[in-house]
Amino acid sequence: MKITEILNTAIPKFSLFGEILKKPLIGLYLVGTTVPTAIIVNIWSAFYVLCWFFVADLITGLFASYNDWKKSDKKERWFFGKGEGFSSDKFKKMFIKIIVYCGTPLVIYNFQKTFLLKNISYKRISEAEIDLATFFILIFILNEGFSIFHENLPKCGFNIWHRIKKMIGFYKEIKNEIKE
Repeated sequence: MKITEILNTAIPKFSLFGEILKKPLIGLYLVGTTVPTAIIVNIWSAFYVLCWFFVADLITGLFASYNDWKKSDKKERWFFGKGEGFSSDKFKKMFIKIIVYCGTPLVIYNFQKTFLLKNISYKRISEAEIDLATFFILIFILNEGFSIFHENLPKCGFNIWHRIKKMIGFYKEIKNEIKE
């Protein structure tokens, strides 16, 4: 059967389909307008943010371990000692953390692309779509943020949660004074 016979065949129920077969430019126009144009969060930008959080966690962790060492009896050295300071065990764990933080999203990204899994989209939060690897990167960023603000900075003498509670209490005091 030749292509001309297919094109000349009457297709009464699917006239749009027949027009697409006869004039392929119409099909290109229709496909272009029906493809959804959703914003997808860039995985490399998320990696960039994760790297900055990792560096910030490393720096605040060093300050926190130094402050812990200062408060201890200082029997051992701070740097590569066996006590409270910066040790080789903590240094080794840092490389394991880098491997997990970089390897897991890349494996999940390739898994998602191989099996053609859809991106995550939650319209109440954002119009953007997030692939699974970026979702895991966001979890890692939250973990690093928790480590910075809840573990390291309070050991350095800057407890952000305590200061926020203090500001809220101060705000409530002023609000009560204004009402009276």
